[in-house]
Amino acid sequence: MEKNKLLSITFAGGARSVTGSNFLIEAKEGEKVTRIIVDCGLEQGGRFCESANAEPFSYDAKTIDAVFVTHAHADHIGLLPKLTKEGYRGNIYATAGTIELVPIMLEDSVSIVAREADRCDDEPPYTKDDLEKTLPLLKTLPYRKPFEVTPGITVELYNAGHIFGSALVLLDVWGTRVLFTGDLGRTPAILTSDPDIPEGVEYLVTESVYGNRKHESAEESEKELQRAIEYVQQKKGTLIIPSFSLERTQIILECIDRFFEKGAILPLPVFLDSPLATRVTEVYKRHPEFLRAEFHQRFEHGDNPFSFKNLHVTYTREESEEVDAAIPPKVIIAGAGMSHGGRVRNHEKTYLPDPNSMLLLVGYQVPGSLGRRLQDGAKEVTIDRKKVKVRAKIAKTSGFSAHADRDDLLDFAEKMNPKEVFVVLGEMESASFLAQRISGFLGLKTYIPQKGERIELQIQ
Repeated sequence: MEKNKLLSITFAGGARSVTGSNFLIEAKEGEKVTRIIVDCGLEQGGRFCESANAEPFSYDAKTIDAVFVTHAHADHIGLLPKLTKEGYRGNIYATAGTIELVPIMLEDSVSIVAREADRCDDEPPYTKDDLEKTLPLLKTLPYRKPFEVTPGITVELYNAGHIFGSALVLLDVWGTRVLFTGDLGRTPAILTSDPDIPEGVEYLVTESVYGNRKHESAEESEKELQRAIEYVQQKKGTLIIPSFSLERTQIILECIDRFFEKGAILPLPVFLDSPLATRVTEVYKRHPEFLRAEFHQRFEHGDNPFSFKNLHVTYTREESEEVDAAIPPKVIIAGAGMSHGGRVRNHEKTYLPDPNSMLLLVGYQVPGSLGRRLQDGAKEVTIDRKKVKVRAKIAKTSGFSAHADRDDLLDFAEKMNPKEVFVVLGEMESASFLAQRISGFLGLKTYIPQKGERIELQIQ
């Protein structure tokens, strides 16, 4: 370690947990300290915004020099307004795609946060005023263009292949290179191009959401979706798909578009009951350069892969209520993906008791969430203080996931070949499994940090 120079990472959030991504990097040279934050996300569980999010940060927000965001999911950006509330006044850097999405996602989350705080008699972590002070701080940073934070310290974004605009964050501190995956995409990715492979990484901070699981193929999940639609057509029931508004909804829409195009399923009404997903899709249309080449080309030829003849988009609360009046068979795609908020809960109250209907889970369900309880086979659940019998068929499929699975994560670590790997953003079982594989198969030094732990890194 160089004399008078210290480099450390504090795992302020996202350690031994899937959500709450928040990492503090401190580079000290003599009396001068440069502090950088990677991600500032919500902790989520049974609720969209857990009570822990109202607690003060473990660091002084006023002392942070720069913030870099990997992508626009709430568990990576959801506490940015709180950072501003606590005194941060620097810039927040991300790709152009993420910068377009952040205001949309945060405007949605601020209203959910306020409702949950009121219902649970909590203090909200931030308000709309804090959000309005945050948005002017957003600054665009292109892929593969080093940005100097201070002399000797640069940050470079690479494509993470996870969702639209997602980025790997590479810090080069006095020649020592530290890479944060955020959420890493699978290979091959579904909508985006495959993840980049940065060179010369010495420390890798990797996610592990699916560190102990292998995904179904996207093709198998497409078959599952087709079978689910055919099931409700035969039963004259309703297929409910709780779906994340960002990426998962667009993947499903594109898939159904192809079903109709090829005549693989009989026509039926499909309702997109998510104003947030609709706004997100508009961003995809404005920036197709963040999508795979084939989707970019379809937009250039006037073919929207996320729309089709039988798609009905709802905007108002009244239109949402009218969806239930439509005669089955039908498909309802609505947020949120783990059923911890959003319009999908109203549809679940209506259709979970119906044995002719089906709930198809197409994404990760965090422990404690309503979606996780349904996935685990609950026969009765409480939704908005109302007890609801579960008689509908519950199905799940993992092939639509935009997350790397255990093999993707191991392969990425092998390509990076760092001197040490820190495994974060996963349940302990998943993180441990991945850490053991990286250590055992690749012979790399591996560690699973605890929340709040500060670790010093060796400098070149």
